Amino acid sequence: MTSLGTTAIGVGRGAEDILLRRLVWLAVLVMPVTGLHGIGAFGELKGAAPVYVLTVAILVTATTQFDKIRIPRPLFILIVSMMIWFLVSIAVNAEGIMTSTYHGRSGLNKLVTSSAVLTFGMMSAIIFTTSLSHVSDIEKLFVNPLIIAIVTCAIFAVPEILSWFSPAGELLYKVTTGLLHTSDDEKGRVVGRLISLSFEAPDLSYFCGFAAPWALFRYRLRARNRPLLSVPVVAGLPLVLCLTMLVLSNSRTGLLMLGGLVFAELVYWIGMRRLRLGAFALVAAAPVLASIVIVPWIALQNVDATLAAGDVSTTSRLALFSAQLSIFANNPIFGVGFGQFGFHAYPVLPAWAWDSYEVLDWFEMLSELPPTFNAAGRLGAELGLPGLMIWYGFWIISIGRIARAAVRLPRDSSLHLLNAALLGGIFSLMLGGMSNDPFRRPETWILMAITALYAGRTSEPTP
Repeated sequence: MTSLGTTAIGVGRGAEDILLRRLVWLAVLVMPVTGLHGIGAFGELKGAAPVYVLTVAILVTATTQFDKIRIPRPLFILIVSMMIWFLVSIAVNAEGIMTSTYHGRSGLNKLVTSSAVLTFGMMSAIIFTTSLSHVSDIEKLFVNPLIIAIVTCAIFAVPEILSWFSPAGELLYKVTTGLLHTSDDEKGRVVGRLISLSFEAPDLSYFCGFAAPWALFRYRLRARNRPLLSVPVVAGLPLVLCLTMLVLSNSRTGLLMLGGLVFAELVYWIGMRRLRLGAFALVAAAPVLASIVIVPWIALQNVDATLAAGDVSTTSRLALFSAQLSIFANNPIFGVGFGQFGFHAYPVLPAWAWDSYEVLDWFEMLSELPPTFNAAGRLGAELGLPGLMIWYGFWIISIGRIARAAVRLPRDSSLHLLNAALLGGIFSLMLGGMSNDPFRRPETWILMAITALYAGRTSEPTP
């Protein structure tokens, strides 16, 4: 059954979905908490608090709400396309997957765990599309708890900032925020780089980069049809706190995402609204997409300067990206199979990679597989060009839909402001993926759900 581009397995809402809605609200609220000890069975996801809430939400939906599941057509197409190509890539690379071993892990084991992460993300997206079926739900179940999460992070950031300057502040930090992290030695913590409720600074910066377009969205809802000077100062406080924490995290991820938001604002309000150049959005998306590969590639050409500066983090990421490019060049169509990058990286690492102690840890000292970081690099290496086209195609098509709708929506429309926030979220997500693996982050799947439901809409989805 389809309606306004939505594939639905049963529809309607009753009192029985109150628990699911509360779980969705709670999952958003605890999103910045990523440093828990967690349950080992959850693997790569065990430190993130939203995972446990969403697990309960998935179980509730599967047992009591299955007939009310809503899957918007764009999300349905993405899931089916990804699954088909995923299976094709596995079939082509089956022999290598079955025989690969590294650091005590087998290719099959890694395929299973990576597949679990991807499947969990897709199920989470479906949970959110089912719960956010009206524009009013966006504010009630998503934006409001997100704002509370921002303010909570800011409150818990105070003891941490004090700990940078005094022993008393350090004691206060240990009693508050420190209790939410995985160890006393706080490996993810560096003085001068804020982590607040997250495991490490990049996690906090990713959360803040994700939250910024929605804090701006909430401010615009409060300021709608009001003179600027009459808007309560408190309406803009969450946005100020969000951007302040992003800067204090001192992470390239957050700055990249902030750059994406600024660029999206210019594109939407000038290119789409003022100049009414709908196709301009697709042209504008080109540099964002190109920068995902071109920026790291340019950095690779100047790696000597990075090495001379002793920038270990950048050296490590460039080394892994170089390996991803090499694997992609050797397997441009089918890749090497989802989750298999770590088994193929060692032979193609550049000689200068070993100047990084992180690379030494990943490939020599620790019994773990190396991380992937760059989303485009990982997809290219593991799923080849079709995998890249499927993933980024979803976002590009969504941008095109936003562009077409931008000139048709009234300025004071909630959907108009929502589309602007979505464009900011999409650009931020794509740029944030330059230094983060988005598949294990709930932010990715929440944005995907809202994008699938509302990108380009000029009216409410029909129940």
